[in-house]
Amino acid sequence: MASRRLTTVCEVILLVVFSLLAIVPAQPQMDAKDHEQEPVFRSPFALKLHVDNEHYYEQKFDRVPYVADGDVYLFVGEAFGINVTVNGDRLSRITYQPDLVKADVEFKFTQEKSPDGFMMLLVTRNKLKRKLFCDALMTVPGKPEISKTSVLPVESNLSNFESWPHPIVQLVLRSFRFSESESQ
Repeated sequence: MASRRLTTVCEVILLVVFSLLAIVPAQPQMDAKDHEQEPVFRSPFALKLHVDNEHYYEQKFDRVPYVADGDVYLFVGEAFGINVTVNGDRLSRITYQPDLVKADVEFKFTQEKSPDGFMMLLVTRNKLKRKLFCDALMTVPGKPEISKTSVLPVESNLSNFESWPHPIVQLVLRSFRFSESESQ
């Protein structure tokens, strides 16, 4: 008799547990979009820039994201892109895209030989259907502070070429938008 009661109690407990499982929603699974929000980091690297024909600037970097919180971080020798999510007239999310063919916007950042020494060159290709604006910051060798710099807006389905006559350690593009006056 005690054995029969124990079996009945176990059956009731199992019934209650299964009923609760049916009512309680499952934990949400992370999908590919959730993973895109996590920054992708470069492997540690040593940056080497020409200062002039005879001198170089070198700096080691640990982990620096390609894209984080809407900012795009560029170092010399890199070519990658971003994908954007557009909600209405605003860019709501920017994610790193290593495959230039799949990117909405492509970046290529190089240091080139010029008649006066060396220059930095940023090529931006906008594959979006609207003109793209952004702000820019940079760091340069020997100066710890961050400086503002300007970049021109890039027309839809065109490329833009920006150059600087001095080495740039890191270039950061931010506040991507479709209007010059729009605030982020």
